[in-house]
Amino acid sequence: MRVSENVSLRPYNTFGIDATARYFASLHSREQLETLLLDPKYATLPRIILGGGSNILLTKDFDGIVLKNDIKGIASIREDHDYIYVKAGAGENWHQFVQDCIAKGLGGLENLSLIPGNVGASPMQNIGAYGVEIKDVFHELEAFHLRDREIRLFDREACAFGYRESVFKHQYKEQFAILHVTYRLSKSRSSIPATAPLNRNWSAWA
Repeated sequence: MRVSENVSLRPYNTFGIDATARYFASLHSREQLETLLLDPKYATLPRIILGGGSNILLTKDFDGIVLKNDIKGIASIREDHDYIYVKAGAGENWHQFVQDCIAKGLGGLENLSLIPGNVGASPMQNIGAYGVEIKDVFHELEAFHLRDREIRLFDREACAFGYRESVFKHQYKEQFAILHVTYRLSKSRSSIPATAPLNRNWSAWA
């Protein structure tokens, strides 16, 4: 893992604002995140954990460390008669993940395609479009507590989903880095009529 200095954040935010981070690192695992949190050079610095960069407005240079969540991987972890449980890394591109599920004939995410951002942001905002919300297909997520340095599992109830809301926007704001999200997807794909406008509000914390 490489930590770079004086890095332009223009490629990492959808507004294309050319702010500079004092330090920048791309993280591909929980172990890398923990290593940085324990490093005395970076441990006490202000930090931003950046996801897809589609819901962040940079107004000035950041005198701290930006940690880009690039944890990848998509896998079916179990199934029952009706559903397959698919686990995805928080750094996976959301739209590409949805397309991958559609290509495999899995149902539940079809109406949520084209929303910008990464997988890790989806439960934070309980993203939704055309009558479907993440809570409808959510199973659980793994998150790393930035202070206690331990992994915790959150099921649907623990996430306290509301309209574009979750526990990570309030009670646990900026306390966790989401590592993986598992979705319960139907083995039979079916579209859902459009009943609500597309919402593109994404959290940069993922």
